[in-house]
Amino acid sequence: MKIEQERHGDSLWQQFIDALSDEFIKQTGVGIYAYITPADLSGVYEEFQQNQMPIHNFTHNYVRSFV
Repeated sequence: MKIEQERHGDSLWQQFIDALSDEFIKQTGVGIYAYITPADLSGVYEEFQQNQMPIHNFTHNYVRSFV
């Protein structure tokens, strides 16, 4: 995970991880890594960056795809 933070190197990465983790807990009762591997998380972040949605909307919709 530290390598991913260094690669992305911005606070938006941390905000995204926090929001996604909170949303997984809220909707499923378990944390993010029950569904997503750390390696896949980078791809989800890139998908978020290409999307024009606010973090909360993206994470809410993304987690709903697992529920």
